[in-house]
Amino acid sequence: MKRIILVTGALLILNVADAQDRFDALRYSQIFYEGSARSIAMGNAFTSVGGDLGAIGINPAGSGLYRYSEFMFTPSLATTKRSTDYLGMTSYENMSKLYFSAGYVNSINNNRNTSRIRGVNISIAINRLNNFNSRLFAEGREAQTSWLGAIAANTAGFPSSELDIQSSDDTYPYFESGAPWKSVLAWNSNLLDLLPDSSEDYIAATENISGLSIIPAGDLDQNYLRETKGGASEFIVNLSANISDRLFIGGSVGIQSIQYSDYQRYGESAVNTSDFDSQFRSFTHIFRLNTTGTGINAKAGVIFIPFEGLRLGAAVATPTYTTLTDEWDESIRSVFSDGYSQSITSPLGQFKYIVVSPARFNFGASFVFGKYGLITADYELADYSAIKMKVRDSYQRTAFSYENESISEEFILAGNLRIGVEFRPSPSFAIRAGYSNYQSAERDFNDAVNFVAAGLGYRGSRGFFADVAFQGLVGSSENFSLYDDYRTNVSSPVGELTKSGFKILTTIGFRF
Repeated sequence: MKRIILVTGALLILNVADAQDRFDALRYSQIFYEGSARSIAMGNAFTSVGGDLGAIGINPAGSGLYRYSEFMFTPSLATTKRSTDYLGMTSYENMSKLYFSAGYVNSINNNRNTSRIRGVNISIAINRLNNFNSRLFAEGREAQTSWLGAIAANTAGFPSSELDIQSSDDTYPYFESGAPWKSVLAWNSNLLDLLPDSSEDYIAATENISGLSIIPAGDLDQNYLRETKGGASEFIVNLSANISDRLFIGGSVGIQSIQYSDYQRYGESAVNTSDFDSQFRSFTHIFRLNTTGTGINAKAGVIFIPFEGLRLGAAVATPTYTTLTDEWDESIRSVFSDGYSQSITSPLGQFKYIVVSPARFNFGASFVFGKYGLITADYELADYSAIKMKVRDSYQRTAFSYENESISEEFILAGNLRIGVEFRPSPSFAIRAGYSNYQSAERDFNDAVNFVAAGLGYRGSRGFFADVAFQGLVGSSENFSLYDDYRTNVSSPVGELTKSGFKILTTIGFRF
């Protein structure tokens, strides 16, 4: 059974800390390695392979296999695809973004005559860890429920006097009453009204009163747009050594950078305004969120060659300690058939917090068939139930108690499998393929991410090389709802969201 995701659920905030939840922490803790065109074409199964700057974020010992200096640059084009089926309407949206990774390794000591230390390398790299870019759209016609009806039901119990905005910068209704901003905005734009003889029970502008019952007033055209942008990247400083051409060790420090923005727009409009006692015509609600953050971690790893051809690798990454800042606001515009309209925007909210993502353990084995190619496999462990959320202000130390408890109960130790193969029909030409499976981090919901990849490589005689890769995201789907179920026996519409996408990467480099 598919989990039903409340798409706008992140907006149901009752206090400052609730704007950040366990799924935000998961978003900034998951890693879907990119690296170079060669590494991604082979599923990023490089824990034991080494010799690729795109993979030193997986195993820092990999740079120890270099016997020369190298510079590489990898531009990437990532396209995400989203399709929705909602109320009998199918919509398609795509988003493409261009970004890059790069790396440099310098052999600062490569003395082949030394008995044990055959080489020491220092390298730097910047690699992509996650892509947050996507756009989805859903629309349809609904006659039995409404977003505003759910807001009216959720606002019950808040006295109307506590919802009144007295000035443009008045934050009292939100911070003192505890009412969500959606309720405050809807009330002050006349999209909510009190039920007769009540000061804290509400009816939506999309509803009528019939006798003692609240009923849907008429057909509504609903539409929803969500656009997210940004990603996570890591800047790595790495030191490695070659011991007797059998053992390679390495360590690194990683600085992660996070940029994330979320724009959501939801609207409803009356098909026939005469059906609505409130003279409702339409409304539009907009939510905007911008998150920036910086994290730090350390990694250590080894690659061991017990005999010619076989390579074994292992690496560990400490938890990443990330400081994040969220800024958000939301607005609403109402329009009525009698000519009245109102636009209201909430004050800008800001909150600073910390996410401690889990440690990672990578294990790999590969076999190199001389000059003809290799086969490789990796297994990675990440305990997402160990994620912790913290606040940066001492007086709010218990602000994330509920979220951390939910994380420990709902998230699991996940195992990620990556496999790859490379075939070299000639010394200058390579054919590659790979597969990677990232297990779901949630205990009761299977949202595993699967990639298939393929690529080609060319090695010139004077140090020049070029690689190209294609990675496809295997399509997956999940159910979604745009607002809560409400009142008695009223279920909101459920749609289906299908995700897919692809990346095209080209790596150009020089060895010297």
